[in-house]
Amino acid sequence: MRSMAQGQSREHLISALVTQVQVLALASDRIGAAYASQHHLHTTDFRALAAIYRAERAGQPLTARQLADELRVSPGAVTYLVDRLTASGHVHRDPDPDDRRRVLLRFGEHGRQVAGAFFGPLGQAHAEAMASYSETDLATCLRFLSDVNASLAHFHHGLTEGAAEADPPPTE
Repeated sequence: MRSMAQGQSREHLISALVTQVQVLALASDRIGAAYASQHHLHTTDFRALAAIYRAERAGQPLTARQLADELRVSPGAVTYLVDRLTASGHVHRDPDPDDRRRVLLRFGEHGRQVAGAFFGPLGQAHAEAMASYSETDLATCLRFLSDVNASLAHFHHGLTEGAAEADPPPTE
């Protein structure tokens, strides 16, 4: 990888990074859609499984409401989605030990197998791609991706808030 000291301007580097982030997003979408199709899953089901997987790995399982918020779907749509994933053995509902009125979404055995078959090799591919990076390089990459994700979240918030302001509800 060439550095700024090797003749690339800051503007060129920023442009190249933005392009690579866009390529990454498109590649992630394509890979997820292809894997979902191979396993006879709707892409929204796959996105749900990925969200449940991330939450479980972080030790903070999702409620159905949290999943609906993450996927930007209605509570009714997420209920139908979770029913489908439960019927197929991908997910099961566990009572929330902190609030008996809620349930937590957990991977079922089939879901764990599907997730492992996807995320295991994907994680290995990522590890191989990052093998030559020093800890300092990785820390910089982590900071960069965290900052980009924060800017995307802020941009998304502006889009959704702007849409709400641009199209106010009718008054009577």
